[in-house]
Amino acid sequence: MLPDHLPLLLDHCLAGLYVLSGDRIVWLNARAAEMVGCTAEELVGGSFLEFIHPTDLPLLRSKAGSADPYVVRAVRRDGELVHLEVHQRTVEKDGQRLISGAVLDVTARVRAESTEREKLQHDAFHDVLTGLPNRALFLDRLEHRLALEKRRHQTSFSVLVLDIDRFKVINDSLGHVRGDELLVEVARRLQSCLRPADTVARLSGDEFTILLEDVASAADARKVADRLREELRVPFWLGAHEVFSGASIGIAHGSAAYAHPEDILRDADTALYRAKAQGRGRCVEFDASMHDRAVELLELETSLRRALERKEFQLHYQPVVSLSTGQITGAEALLRWNHPERGLVPPMEFIPLAEETGLIVEIGAWVLREACRQMKEWQERLAQPQLEIGVNLSSRQFQGPGLVAEVAEVLRATGLSPRSLRLEVTESLLMDKHPNVAQTMTELRAMGVRIDLDDFGTGYSSLSYLHQFPIDTLKIDRSFIHRIGASDDALEIVNTILALASSLDMEVVAEGVETEQQLEQLRKMHCAYAQGYHLSRPVEAPQFETLIGTGRSWAA
Repeated sequence: MLPDHLPLLLDHCLAGLYVLSGDRIVWLNARAAEMVGCTAEELVGGSFLEFIHPTDLPLLRSKAGSADPYVVRAVRRDGELVHLEVHQRTVEKDGQRLISGAVLDVTARVRAESTEREKLQHDAFHDVLTGLPNRALFLDRLEHRLALEKRRHQTSFSVLVLDIDRFKVINDSLGHVRGDELLVEVARRLQSCLRPADTVARLSGDEFTILLEDVASAADARKVADRLREELRVPFWLGAHEVFSGASIGIAHGSAAYAHPEDILRDADTALYRAKAQGRGRCVEFDASMHDRAVELLELETSLRRALERKEFQLHYQPVVSLSTGQITGAEALLRWNHPERGLVPPMEFIPLAEETGLIVEIGAWVLREACRQMKEWQERLAQPQLEIGVNLSSRQFQGPGLVAEVAEVLRATGLSPRSLRLEVTESLLMDKHPNVAQTMTELRAMGVRIDLDDFGTGYSSLSYLHQFPIDTLKIDRSFIHRIGASDDALEIVNTILALASSLDMEVVAEGVETEQQLEQLRKMHCAYAQGYHLSRPVEAPQFETLIGTGRSWAA
């Protein structure tokens, strides 16, 4: 019964079946003929080669006699291109060499694989979130541009690196979903400001880079940068939130001196670093001195990482004096770095670098331990248990999860009373709105540690902030003290701060007292404490001990 149904079964088989003699078709089923848009009757006796895509003929000939499957392209009678997977073997029948085989239509699979390959290739060179070119594609285009400029012996392009201002604050406060929405909208606005020939790419995080093609002059590149900054100053709507941002931009102009695309991108990034150091929303063009400075900072960072283990840090102590008694009540511990080759490195040079690299946490922990140890030693040896030590904490230190436990452990290990420790923070810490700050201050206060607000008057603190945080002391910034006697406004500001502190039951320390006139005026205004060069410069531990031991007084 089966032989009677065999032709029907063969014709309705999912695979196309055939028998060849050379390139002539001896037999094929209906499915094989259907794959090329014909009937079996039309094809038997003819050559199958007429349906093979010309480009694939060498492949087909190379596979003759092979049992390995392969995919070949065929052109249907209606012109449509199909992909056929061929399985065949050679057989001998009645002394005749024949080829029998089966073909499967894998067009859908091949197209799906091709689409997937294209997607993978696209994703390899594009940012998934914004759809913009990524670093790899940007560098590739920049490399082609550099090669073109060298052939033309002229340069007419610029590279901009752009960083979104306040992105971390927005991302942390509104969440990563809103942060991603901001990045997508920034990408859209950047593209809207540029020509089709220009390239805008997302490097990483909130950093974008732009290749400006055929720029007539540096001034034109600056105009584009200004237009971009202006566009990004327009508020963004993220869900129900109106958000104000902006951008800082670094520019490097094309030059035949650049050997590699990474070099010009590096210089644009260096200019961006300088722009951000000047404040938000700035634009800076690269010059060679910036590269020298960047190398210097890199070397400084390397040295900074080794300074702790090499014991290159030391503390100096600036006395804090009671204006009612003239006696030293304590000191502020100030960090100094004694570099083996450069000598004393100014704090304003290495402290920002330590904060940027995160080393400030480790360095700050050392400062806290050493200052508490030294103060406890003085209290016992000099019989001065009332002396207090002030230690500056960076925002990163204060916002860390383990600060309270760290302070408690240092006090336990050194034996210093919590009432003898004053932790100094800046107004920017209050403005960061970090959720842990108020809680950390409350826990430290509960231990007995005092909190001082340093450089008061230079930031953006308001009465509401002073009410929200448990502050013990306001330290008036030296800029106001310096103008006492020269400006009635400065005198009025100091008076206002003193009245404010009194109403909030806070103490006041005047910083930066440099003249006897300033000291006398502060006494008349009933300021409780002062420190500054007129009283004493920051000194090393032995010199501070001498000041205490000799009973040095600044009484009126």
